[in-house]
Amino acid sequence: MEPFEWSNRVHFIVTYMYDTDNNGYLDVCDFECLALKYTIQEGKGAYDTEVHEKKKQAMIKLWNEIAELADFNKDGQVTVEEFKQAVQNVCVGKTFDSFPDSLKYAITSKFNTTDVNNDGLITVEEYRLEYVSRSAISNITEIDECFEKLLTVDDRRVGGINLCRYQELFAEFIGSPEPKVPGVYLFGPLPVFG
Repeated sequence: MEPFEWSNRVHFIVTYMYDTDNNGYLDVCDFECLALKYTIQEGKGAYDTEVHEKKKQAMIKLWNEIAELADFNKDGQVTVEEFKQAVQNVCVGKTFDSFPDSLKYAITSKFNTTDVNNDGLITVEEYRLEYVSRSAISNITEIDECFEKLLTVDDRRVGGINLCRYQELFAEFIGSPEPKVPGVYLFGPLPVFG
């Protein structure tokens, strides 16, 4: 399997973004943990009860939608293969605007946690920081090359990726079967899963 093939990208989403307790499957606990993680990250370490509660409600709604779409055996857990099947059914070939509302909220939250200085753009520095906080790498060139592959002329002109562009790239990351569209580089160099 190649790193930027669709199946590998979706496996990455489960493993590095949603399976917060690293037990190999998704459940409601993962999404409750994500709510706290996003609250703390967006607050740059500060905790706000109201923000946390809003995020918790949104993340549990996302979990419920994922479970409805992907927990085929109704055991309260979603495996990587179940998640892939659900993404195939709901996201492949679709734009961000046609995604379920809770998924759109989660994608926007991910943008907000990556935009460290809250200026509305993800710069190369923020992209690097997000990458090294979740993955081991010894060569910055690999990260920077992926970032460059994301950018359009407009992105370069404004100095980074805005929310609308990030949403479009994320939709490509999980929704395009093609391994060569710009969105496949949204999370940098990817590991290859078995």
